[in-house]
Amino acid sequence: MEGVRTADPPSPAPARDEDGSEGEDSQARKVASDDESGEDTARPSKKIGVYSDDDDESDDPSDEEMTEADKRFIVDDEGEEDEEDVPTSQTPSRDRRRKRKRRKREISESESDLDAEDLELVHENSGGTKKFKRLRRKADDDDVAKIFSDDDEAPGRETHQRDLYDEDNMEDFIIDDDEGEGAEVDRIPNPRKVKQSMGANLGRSMGISDEQWHEYNNLFDCEMDYGWALHGKPDFMHLEENDEDAPSLKDKTLKLTDIYEPSEIAEKLLTDADEIIRLNDLPERFQLRGDMPIPEPGELEREAIWIARQLFLEKHVSGDANESHPVVQSIVKVLTYFRGEDQKGDRPHFEVPFILAHRRDYIDGLLDRNDLWRVYDLDFQFVAFENKKKSVLSLYKDIARLSPAAAQDAYVEELLSRACGPEDIMDVSLYIQLQYGHELAQAEQSRRQTFKRARRQTPYDIARQAGIPELVKMFACDARQIGSNMNAGAEKGLSPALTPLEAAANFVNGPFNTAEKALEAARMMLAQDMAVDPMFRAFVRKVYSSDATLTVSPTKKGKIEIDHRHPYYPFKYLSNKYLWEFTDGQFLQIHKAEQEGLIETEVRISAEQEFFDDIVKRGSFASGSDSDVAWNAEIRKILDRACRESLFPQIVKWQKERLAASARDFVALRCQMALEEKITVAPLVVQDPEYEDEWDPRVLAISWGEGDSNAATWSLVVNETGEVLQTLKLDRFRGPAEHRGPDVDALIDMINTHNPKIVAIAGFKPNTKTILHRAVQDILQEALLSGRLSEDLQVIFVDDDVARVYMTSEVALRDYPEKHYPQLVRYLVSLARRVQDPLAEFAGLFEKDIMSLKLHPLQYLIAEDKYNWATEKAFVNVVNDVGVDINLAAQHAHRAVVLRFVSGLGPRKAQAFLNKISRSSGAGRLDARANLIRNKITGKRIFMNCSSFIRVRERHFHVGTLDVLDDTRIHPEDYDLARKMAADALDYEDAVVDGEADQSVHVSDLMKSPKDLQKLAHLALDEFAMELERRMKEKKKMVLQDIMKEIMLPFGDRRRPFEPAGPAEIFTMLSGETDDTLPENSVVAVQITRVTDRLLKCRLNSGLDGLIHIRQVPIPPQQREPPQTLVGLFREDSLLQARVIRVDKERLTVELSLLNVSADAGREAVPVDARFDRRREGDELAAQRNIDVRKAKTKQVRQINHPYFKLMDYKAAMQYLENKPAGSVVIRPSTKGNDHFSITWKVEGPICQHVDVIESNKENEMALGRVLTIDGERYSEIDQIIAELIEPTNRRVQNTLTHPKYQRRSLDDMNRFIEEQCASTRRSSYGLILARDKPCHLQLVYKHPQARGPPHHEHVQVRHKGYVFRKRMFGSVDEVLRFFKEDEAKRAAEAAKGQRGGGDAHRNGGGYPQQSGGPQPYRSAAPAPGQYMHGRV
Repeated sequence: MEGVRTADPPSPAPARDEDGSEGEDSQARKVASDDESGEDTARPSKKIGVYSDDDDESDDPSDEEMTEADKRFIVDDEGEEDEEDVPTSQTPSRDRRRKRKRRKREISESESDLDAEDLELVHENSGGTKKFKRLRRKADDDDVAKIFSDDDEAPGRETHQRDLYDEDNMEDFIIDDDEGEGAEVDRIPNPRKVKQSMGANLGRSMGISDEQWHEYNNLFDCEMDYGWALHGKPDFMHLEENDEDAPSLKDKTLKLTDIYEPSEIAEKLLTDADEIIRLNDLPERFQLRGDMPIPEPGELEREAIWIARQLFLEKHVSGDANESHPVVQSIVKVLTYFRGEDQKGDRPHFEVPFILAHRRDYIDGLLDRNDLWRVYDLDFQFVAFENKKKSVLSLYKDIARLSPAAAQDAYVEELLSRACGPEDIMDVSLYIQLQYGHELAQAEQSRRQTFKRARRQTPYDIARQAGIPELVKMFACDARQIGSNMNAGAEKGLSPALTPLEAAANFVNGPFNTAEKALEAARMMLAQDMAVDPMFRAFVRKVYSSDATLTVSPTKKGKIEIDHRHPYYPFKYLSNKYLWEFTDGQFLQIHKAEQEGLIETEVRISAEQEFFDDIVKRGSFASGSDSDVAWNAEIRKILDRACRESLFPQIVKWQKERLAASARDFVALRCQMALEEKITVAPLVVQDPEYEDEWDPRVLAISWGEGDSNAATWSLVVNETGEVLQTLKLDRFRGPAEHRGPDVDALIDMINTHNPKIVAIAGFKPNTKTILHRAVQDILQEALLSGRLSEDLQVIFVDDDVARVYMTSEVALRDYPEKHYPQLVRYLVSLARRVQDPLAEFAGLFEKDIMSLKLHPLQYLIAEDKYNWATEKAFVNVVNDVGVDINLAAQHAHRAVVLRFVSGLGPRKAQAFLNKISRSSGAGRLDARANLIRNKITGKRIFMNCSSFIRVRERHFHVGTLDVLDDTRIHPEDYDLARKMAADALDYEDAVVDGEADQSVHVSDLMKSPKDLQKLAHLALDEFAMELERRMKEKKKMVLQDIMKEIMLPFGDRRRPFEPAGPAEIFTMLSGETDDTLPENSVVAVQITRVTDRLLKCRLNSGLDGLIHIRQVPIPPQQREPPQTLVGLFREDSLLQARVIRVDKERLTVELSLLNVSADAGREAVPVDARFDRRREGDELAAQRNIDVRKAKTKQVRQINHPYFKLMDYKAAMQYLENKPAGSVVIRPSTKGNDHFSITWKVEGPICQHVDVIESNKENEMALGRVLTIDGERYSEIDQIIAELIEPTNRRVQNTLTHPKYQRRSLDDMNRFIEEQCASTRRSSYGLILARDKPCHLQLVYKHPQARGPPHHEHVQVRHKGYVFRKRMFGSVDEVLRFFKEDEAKRAAEAAKGQRGGGDAHRNGGGYPQQSGGPQPYRSAAPAPGQYMHGRV
């Protein structure tokens, strides 16, 4: 069909069973569409994912048909007594496996053990019961000439195994030599032996079982990509046939690290540490926290008080946190669940979701979910704090054994006992370091048990040895006493009779040979004593926290860069803002701006001089005698040195760090809340009786991306589980309606074939809504009216924030390779899946790509680890609230991504979890929660944490033999309670219940009877809870209420319903604009598209349509009245600066005005901080204007009336653009004269391009020329240059940066990378990098396996019209690479032909025909950089 290409590309390689055959689940997903008929050729007759007993019988191979490879994976854990029947050749392997089993059993708390309590738990959940009294009722109640031929083949062929190194699947990128003279042939061992060695387990020395080794091979594709390492095959490329030094083919014992890079092993979570985490029966997130010791008696109570005080302070709650406070008691219980011991001496290790769901009786009304997470984080901080405190105390005790003075000093132990935070420990450490520095060095030396090194004496030590402390005592300014006096308000007594200088004369000795030197030593000692005294520091810190203010002043650089459009403008002139007023993330911006050198900050107490005078007063003598005056003058000098030079700057630094940490916590919490808001959305529900809410609807997704005139439109359909059924390319959809016929027919055929229930649409430009959306609606409506469609399909817009990230992610490229799937198809896959399961689609971005989601404007200012932890908590909250369909996750990888967030699990345990299920009985499915224990899938603790969040759903089974409670939020430990409640609601006797084979059958009966469900509300649950508390010593009131709700509505979805994208979301998605980027009164550049009498129609850079009414046009020059028509005043395609009046998000239009347009327009409208000093801003602006006037009088400097114009040279321009986004522009004067000006724009990172613009047709020397010329191309305005030259070039550069073949490397690093890749794969390798020395140039680095020497590199110039490579212009990077590969193949063919023909070319080593001025052979020197490039931007 002309103009239409139906693409049914191969799906990602199907999962295979351990015998290498495709598993049943993979076969069920393997759906194709016939190219001609469009009908499904392999579509299962039953619902997706449904298993049947018949299928199991027909598909399972018999024992006689099993191969030896199959039998190796079947290990009888208790069949070691059969060892005598094993052949001798297999005995060592069996011995090794038995030893490994013993080693695994020695790991403490392994998941593999079933103790008595585990068996009891299984018993309880498989029919065993606990006896309870009957409840009474209440009253109411994805050949050389043909080297690159695979690029042009249809994507419908079978997908080969992909190269791990080469993301472009360039396995055919090979230049063969073997057709020339003396072709060399590798000596390959016996293929059968090679195949056997490929399957050998090389990881036994690391404790890796055969089963795990098989999984690793599949994961790394090692048989295809790393066969050279497994074979141990030598390199014969450069060896003669009879070379005696040739290596022999002997077997070599290899380790896992010999085959894979350590970074690859770590990335795939296959290190020894990862294996330990998998095996230990502890929640993975707990293990990643580190060692959490068993708490000492009373420790949890102290910690609970400490945490409660933190919570009260953060929530501004008044009250004393003590052991009797209900919140403290609740925190104690939570901490016990985290890392304490229960009454039996066991450590529960419950995670937050479990506590929130099944221990609500202890926290309800006291702690919410965010509080539990805060307790979780503070618990980690407290343990670190306690360990530090114990370490300091232990060290001080060692010091006390060396120093009698320290042994008698109880000050340190008293301070440590009262320490409440890390800052207190820091104060004590500084105090010990000053007072007992010598003893501290000795104690640390003895602990390290190394040779003693001489410690350099400090001035403080020298003064102390000279007896200066006795002089210090005469000041009566003991640091401890000053700190307490400041709090108590006490004053000192009488001063010594001698003056300070007279007193110092008595201490003249040693290095202090004059009285003045002795007095100076005393000043130094006392100042240091004051500066490190913990009590005094704590007091000053407290005063700063309550009374200190922060003032911001812009630097010279900041005054230039921070205008009213800059994100730092709201605090540019911040004045006297109290530190306690910083409650959001603003301080992070202030901190960042200060680091960038744009502002300076000053933190000081508002009445600092009064505060200092009060300190001096408390440390001075009070009588007023001449002696007192002399001593008080010295004391003021000492305190000034101690406070202003030492203590105050340290406290300011600490306060800034505290504010930054608090701001990071705020931003992280806001990111968590924003993500929770996005993912707490249920799948789209279609009102169709056929589905009955059992399966997600099939979705058709369609988009044309950027919507360019030559861009193709793509559509696809996914089935109920999100697997791609068919893709369709519509080549004529962008054209006129009368040319769409073939595309419309193909689209209707695809709809009728696959029967989607919803149509999802999205894109990158406004024409997606104005043209594509309307066209799709009209086509579907016309088809419905004509009878070509049987039902009306709803067309909805879907927010594409996840799809934009997914389409370039590693996961997407792995599942849907670039070779077969264009980027827009990956975009549509994510778009369709978001309709089916928004939670799973967001979770698929974790952890590598989650940072690309825009959750908060300041998220880039917090560390990646902190951001990831915040988003992980959001996923954990929602996933455990919704539950995970474990059998759906086991069948489909994109649905399994949520399993890692289940309580108790993580990426490692989730991986092992699914692997064990796939190997367990039941055709790779889980049919009961109890089988998690029976089949040794989890240990006891993990089972307790995760079981109630694992859903075993009936839709995966034909025979109804499941326990209905396994698809509820009810925990298995409470199944008996649920059964008891159901039996009593139905008035069943205990004997009848006990006689049932299925103990939950009466629960099932109750769920099926809406009338009987109401009886649950009449049970006396409060009395039942009291009885349970009396007998079991556990509170169950809230649990019973939750059980009742679950029986009435099992796993009721608490998320809000799915809603299509609204006008605001569509506006941002299609334009990239928000209320922050396009506020009212902002000035934007527009291009006139049409001129009418009373209206100017414009186009913004974002693609939005702008409207300028004649009323918003100023009176033309030399006219007194407003214009009556706009025709003649303006011309089409001209550029203007306009002011935003109103944004219509529904119609995607912007109302604009040409009145009051200036560079400073809207300054007053920008929201600023409440402490922003407008007066200071006005004074500095007035001063700057005066400076500009004086400069203008002395020297006439050319000015260009444009908002991007700056008076700076190229160095200043590059510095100005350093922190600006790519594409930012500076227009500046040119050194070539007034008939030139320069444009500097940021390409990427530190790379900027300087464009020389020649002016002509000027009114005068200072005026802007009417004709602007760049490299022979003419423009009429600066904005036209930006719109038609710089912006297209920038878009092409940015598109290149996201290309799979682009690498962020230096040339040397790229050469090494290509060398390694070429050597390891034996294939030609290539890649792209930015040319650092040539802006807007790429370097194509490549090497062929036969070429000697370093890789070659050629330049690709990026221009506004395309890419220039080898004197040709191309429209995209893919076209450049396609031509490169075709040209290389052509040259290789000519080289091979020349070698076969012999002659001078072969003898000279020439690989290419010699051409005058053409590129040289790849065996010789590389062509000079830029040799083939012409022109410049």
